[in-house]
Amino acid sequence: MNGIGRGEGRLGLVLGGGGARGLAAIGIIETLESVGWHPSVIAGTSMGAMIGAFWAAGYSGTEIHAIAGGTSWTKVIDLSAKGGLIRGERFLGWLRTQLPATFAELDIPLICTATDIDTGDLVYLRDGDLPLAVRASCAFPGAFEPVRHEGRNLVDGGLKSTVPVAAMQGLDVDKVVACDFQPPLDRPVVEHAATASDTWLWFWETLMFRRRTLAADVLLKAVDILQTEVSRRQLLDHPPDMLIAPAMPDVNIEDFRLVEKIIAIGAREARRVLAAAGETTP
Repeated sequence: MNGIGRGEGRLGLVLGGGGARGLAAIGIIETLESVGWHPSVIAGTSMGAMIGAFWAAGYSGTEIHAIAGGTSWTKVIDLSAKGGLIRGERFLGWLRTQLPATFAELDIPLICTATDIDTGDLVYLRDGDLPLAVRASCAFPGAFEPVRHEGRNLVDGGLKSTVPVAAMQGLDVDKVVACDFQPPLDRPVVEHAATASDTWLWFWETLMFRRRTLAADVLLKAVDILQTEVSRRQLLDHPPDMLIAPAMPDVNIEDFRLVEKIIAIGAREARRVLAAAGETTP
């Protein structure tokens, strides 16, 4: 079904980034499916691009949920000594086993955002190599190596467009539903104590997303501040018809072990927003 509200018009769905927080999109997708809402086009950034690609490829919300819950995210990590801690080849290989090879094979048109790290340009990826586009959109600077694509060095689209509502401009859609997974800013940075005897363990657990150093927390909080400002401005400039923004004050971008909790939060907020709009949810 192409359309919104049981066939009433064409829906443009925008899925923001946010690392593990972006897994809330799965709960939102399951809820939208439950009321018969299906997008005619999807735009996504980072985790939103990845989850959007799965829905665009024909996976149901339930199937995406099962993949997210059954995937050991640390096992798709390969270490790097170049432009990031993670090479991303293992992640790209995993994407190639799960997704169609090209955008042309998708059931629903998809736009993935990326940022040209050399020029600062926002790049919309909508044709060609699909897994490579998703990998580029997820390339958080400093964590993942950039992706070389058509003469550009591409990184996470969230640098320029955390919630890419502007991607819907000029498209044949009647309503836009945007999903924002940015963290709240009113939390202090946290210092984790470590002794000399466990320095390597401390580093390794940080790399494997099991804890944060103070330096990492300060850096990521700074990124949160910048991206939240970008998101607020873009939502003001291009207001969606519906905004779903789950509150997850205790969830960080690396908290992939909380997958079920995060998905449940997304579903709960989607039900609340749909109920407020007069839609009945199960």
